[in-house]
Amino acid sequence: MKMQQALFSGALAAAIVLSGGAATAQDALNSKLPARIRDAGKLVVGTSPTYPPLEYKDTATLELKGLDIDLVEEIGRRLGLKIEWKEQSFDQLINSLDTSRIDMGASGMTDIPARREKTDFVDYFSTGTQLFTMPDVGAGLNKVEDACGKPIAVNRNGIFLIRLRDFNEKVCVAKGLPAVEYVLVDKTADARLQLLQKRAAAAAQGVDAIRYLNEQKESADRGKFKLIGDPIAVDYAGFGFSKANTELRNVVADAVDAMIADGTYSKIFAKWEMPYAEVKATMINVEPRRK
Repeated sequence: MKMQQALFSGALAAAIVLSGGAATAQDALNSKLPARIRDAGKLVVGTSPTYPPLEYKDTATLELKGLDIDLVEEIGRRLGLKIEWKEQSFDQLINSLDTSRIDMGASGMTDIPARREKTDFVDYFSTGTQLFTMPDVGAGLNKVEDACGKPIAVNRNGIFLIRLRDFNEKVCVAKGLPAVEYVLVDKTADARLQLLQKRAAAAAQGVDAIRYLNEQKESADRGKFKLIGDPIAVDYAGFGFSKANTELRNVVADAVDAMIADGTYSKIFAKWEMPYAEVKATMINVEPRRK
């Protein structure tokens, strides 16, 4: 009996020490927050939940799910803040940051110079633009050069069209191959639809999303697609912040770096089958942090 009491007392003491350490870490991060956010006790985060595995809605429960959702909820826990999600279209996110309607954007936002004119980024995973097709549509499309001269479906609003145009100039035109035919759509999901309906020979979107759709067990599109070579460009995705909100930007970066250090970050990436996208440390605007 005495031995059991001793064991229980030891376990209780260890739990108190561990919880005290967690509280201390949370307090340290919380103290770095802008007073407005700390006093409100919440972080307003904008997202466009149409891009699995990063953010999407469960069709049965309408609950937000995805890599970004899990990461941000963990960031909120570490900062001692409740996360208030605001759903909006992807093209509204930067304006919402600029007008303070949201504190942070979390929607697989690729960190590129044009977006940096108004927005700062905490880069937290690597991504890239991937060309892909379907076996019965893109016969003979085995390497990226094979896509030159073909109709390629791509979202007109974002990084994939920028990278596809770069590819066309630097690979197709530079090598004397036929130019890409652009099949422009308003949403990335529509690019896949053009492919499914055989209106395009290939499509371009993020490597993380197409691998998710093609490989994850619960995906309705599992095995439908064929990746064409390696990504045509490699980029970094980041959480977005107003340029006037550097305090919040920096403390979120601190929280993510702590998650990387203690293994929580890797566990979340493993859950969403994206270990290939992990980074060793956050960056600010594609530059190593100055601590």
